[in-house]
Amino acid sequence: MKVVYPICCGVDVHKAFFVATIITSDGITPHYQKKRFSTFNNSILKFKRWLLDNNCIDICMESTGKYCAHS
Repeated sequence: MKVVYPICCGVDVHKAFFVATIITSDGITPHYQKKRFSTFNNSILKFKRWLLDNNCIDICMESTGKYCAHS
């Protein structure tokens, strides 16, 4: 399988926390780093720092349902 994004992150969002996994690849073997963060601002800033420290700019998360109401 061809590697499209050599560094990327998948995020699974819950109400009070989210779990993120950074996947890196040397073209042969994938490597995984998994962390859990709370949804408070200071923890989201730690998530941002973790992404930047790992040179990760490509992030994907699934749709988690309704979190806003459209008028």
